[in-house]
Amino acid sequence: MRVINYGERGEPCVFLLGYFDAVHVGHRKLIERAVALADKCGVKVAALTFSDAKRGDQVYVLAEREELLSRLGVDYLYLARFDEAFRNTEGEDFLDTVSGRCGVRAFVCGEDFRFGKGAVCGGLCLAEYCKKHGIDAEILPLVSVGGQKASATLAKKYLDEGDIISLNAMLGEPYFISGVVATEGRHVGRKLGFPTANLHPAQGKYPLAQGVYAVHTEIDGKAYRGIANFGSRPTFGDGRVVCETYIDGFAGDLYGKALTVRFDFRIRGVMKFSSAEELKKQLTEDLEKIR
Repeated sequence: MRVINYGERGEPCVFLLGYFDAVHVGHRKLIERAVALADKCGVKVAALTFSDAKRGDQVYVLAEREELLSRLGVDYLYLARFDEAFRNTEGEDFLDTVSGRCGVRAFVCGEDFRFGKGAVCGGLCLAEYCKKHGIDAEILPLVSVGGQKASATLAKKYLDEGDIISLNAMLGEPYFISGVVATEGRHVGRKLGFPTANLHPAQGKYPLAQGVYAVHTEIDGKAYRGIANFGSRPTFGDGRVVCETYIDGFAGDLYGKALTVRFDFRIRGVMKFSSAEELKKQLTEDLEKIR
């Protein structure tokens, strides 16, 4: 997937308007429609997103969004910074920049999409602009899951609660954390018979509730189940937040390699044990719950 900056020239496209913080089921509906329109018109699919945080930390950081959007059919990403200049851009000026630089054949967005200075523009403004300039516009209804609107705000609520099952239903696939396996550490897990791959969440990524989770991952094309401790390690006096994953059935060196850990459900909260042996016993019980 090609990435270009706001104001640069892109290829003729169907243009997706949104933030795509969480890439949830509502976003997937938009992408699915944009792909169909682009195929019909013989053009690319482009999506707008921000290189920095629009409102606090992000469910998926930029690199994770790039992977998701590319996999779902977006050909190029139009990257803006949510800085003072962008916030003060009038709605029509924003559309002029995008449509003029990217040869937009159609815009696709959700009915709650807002843009322009003070977020005063919405679907009506977009429809009027597109009618005046001969551009198609499709404004899709919101998507709900379990009676609640799919949104990054709801995703963050589920992350706060550690409610992975509800989160995954709203995202449309398992929530994940990606990164490079840390090479430093005290290798306590290995000494207990539970060697772990440790990922430090990317800066700007919204945190998951601390606890132990059932997870799965893929290494060299093979799927593995596992258990991940997200948070601190109080038994050993380590207050750093890390995603520490034991991969069931895997034997090998992952240090320095890229890894994506996908979450299935929460097993329990973080606990402090009086000894390493007590921790080992609990980890054995946790492992039985995923087998």
